[in-house]
Amino acid sequence: MSDTNQSAFFKGIYEFEDLSGTLLAAKVPASGTVDLYTGTVVVVKPSQTAIFIYKGQVADVLHSGTHTIQTDNLPLLTSLANWQFGFKNPLRCELIFVSKQQFIARRWGTPQPVLVKINGLNATIPIRSFGNFNICIDEPTQFFTELMGSRSSFSITELEETIQGQIIELLPQALSEVSSLENLSQSYNQISQKLEQLVKNEIASYGVSISKIQLLSALPSKEILEAMEAKNAIQIIGSQKEYLLYKAANSLGQSGSEADANNPMHMMMGLMLGKGIMGADYHEKEKAAIDVSHSSQFCSNCGSGVLANARFCSSCGKKV
Repeated sequence: MSDTNQSAFFKGIYEFEDLSGTLLAAKVPASGTVDLYTGTVVVVKPSQTAIFIYKGQVADVLHSGTHTIQTDNLPLLTSLANWQFGFKNPLRCELIFVSKQQFIARRWGTPQPVLVKINGLNATIPIRSFGNFNICIDEPTQFFTELMGSRSSFSITELEETIQGQIIELLPQALSEVSSLENLSQSYNQISQKLEQLVKNEIASYGVSISKIQLLSALPSKEILEAMEAKNAIQIIGSQKEYLLYKAANSLGQSGSEADANNPMHMMMGLMLGKGIMGADYHEKEKAAIDVSHSSQFCSNCGSGVLANARFCSSCGKKV
């Protein structure tokens, strides 16, 4: 658990350590204010920034290092509070520690498919996507003003939810850059770059920096994938009829139970398959018969019909 509650015995030293490693910012102490005296020490760890808030207004900022409070290192706060060191009463203000470390490989994904308009298609395509990104705070005062506000702490999980919402909203726009659905998997890098630029523009006012948005997967619905596979298979086989016969034979070969045998759909597919095979055989015999009827002589070796102008038998190869 993060140590946002400071000991009452430690009024002279203020520091913060996030043991969970998940906090972007935390108020110290979690409730109330800090008491600043001449000589009070504020320890700001590497990759941290300390922000002093006086009456709801950002006063001063301290970067990494050990700072002993004097009027010269908190000029704005001294001016706002009209503070003169040496008084018995301390200056009271809020102290916020902000982490500037980079949180890497944070995941994002679409809970539901997003509808995307792909070039060359008259319909929108449902696509599921996921990936990751890196993020860090680059403007602590802006982050405090825009996102943290009066909270006592702000975690990376809360920021992820904000970023995820922006990514899902802008993802269809980035995916629309794809030239065709067949080129979707080859366009991941292009989509990632476009998406990163869109998200950066949207969150510019938050004081956070996002980098290396990666699209790791973008898949259409199952039905569309099956249709694409069928289209590719037909192109490879060369004939839609041969593809359908192959699918029918494959389906019948996988059905071995009695229930499958009595399935009307399987019976119909079997009839269609048989008709297709026997039909093809019939047409071959019919073609052969036509060829014979147009023959004017016969081969003395095998008896096959030979065209009048033929010099060799097309069946056995013997010279006529």
